[in-house]
Amino acid sequence: MAGNNKKLLDNLAAGDLSYLLDPSLDEGQDAVPAFDGKEMTDVPLGKLHAFKNHPFRVDREADDFFQLVESIKDNGIIYPVLVRPRGDEYEIIAGHRRTAAGEAAGLKDIPVIIKPMSDYEATIIMVHSNFQRETILPSEKAKAYRMCMEAEKHQGKKGIDTAAMIGKEHDSKRQVYRYIRLSYLLDDLLSMVDAGAIPMNTGIELAYLNLDTQREVLTYIDSFGKYPSAEQASRLRKIYAENKESLSYERIIAELTEVPKAKTANKVSFKTKELTEYFDAGTSAETMSSTILQLLSRYRNGDFDEIMGRKDK
Repeated sequence: MAGNNKKLLDNLAAGDLSYLLDPSLDEGQDAVPAFDGKEMTDVPLGKLHAFKNHPFRVDREADDFFQLVESIKDNGIIYPVLVRPRGDEYEIIAGHRRTAAGEAAGLKDIPVIIKPMSDYEATIIMVHSNFQRETILPSEKAKAYRMCMEAEKHQGKKGIDTAAMIGKEHDSKRQVYRYIRLSYLLDDLLSMVDAGAIPMNTGIELAYLNLDTQREVLTYIDSFGKYPSAEQASRLRKIYAENKESLSYERIIAELTEVPKAKTANKVSFKTKELTEYFDAGTSAETMSSTILQLLSRYRNGDFDEIMGRKDK
């Protein structure tokens, strides 16, 4: 199976999606038959189900979604949805958005291509097809990369690095694994990363906390209306790692509430070279300071008012 997986990933990396419908898999494996135009069929919408834990959202309020709905009303669904059998019904592999638009357009049946395939094959096809979109949210990438990684683990094989291969054209290998770490955030915190309220770096630090501690952080945000900085999130991660136990709400408040810094007294300073023209050569800094203070004392007492043109009112 490892050789079969490698073929699949090599073709994905080359941008060749046709391999996904190619029968040339290793003998004895769950081959995906080539599409010859005869395998397309119409399936009732009620028999189609989203891919389990599908990480990509279908924005039914987006302008391009409405455009797709209108197109389907006029022309039907041009490209069939890719599905695999699930008992007497079907699981969508690629085409969640088309399915939703078809439903919005009032269709009762959806044209599909039915392909038996393994969980591993289905996962990477689903992720790869969605990565062709123009905009992908951080939460979507995070969950998709993690799904690829876990699908590979279930194969019992090592050394393929499916997540990095899928993300090759989009993110560096390091960034792929940063996204995978981000997937361990609570969905509510992930939504804040998607919205830009929490920067990705901060989110990654928070993702090292256990869920109970993350819930306390979320409570803090809801209560105070403030978001942790990257520095604060890093501090929470360090404390959690050292103690190996959930951080209480009180501890979260203590760490995330900034103590106002005491105002520093006003300070005036002069560089020695700025004062040398007013003193004889060789005058010490101590003498200069003493002389200036004496002059300021006399100025305060009004000794120079007449010279400076100041008169009592």
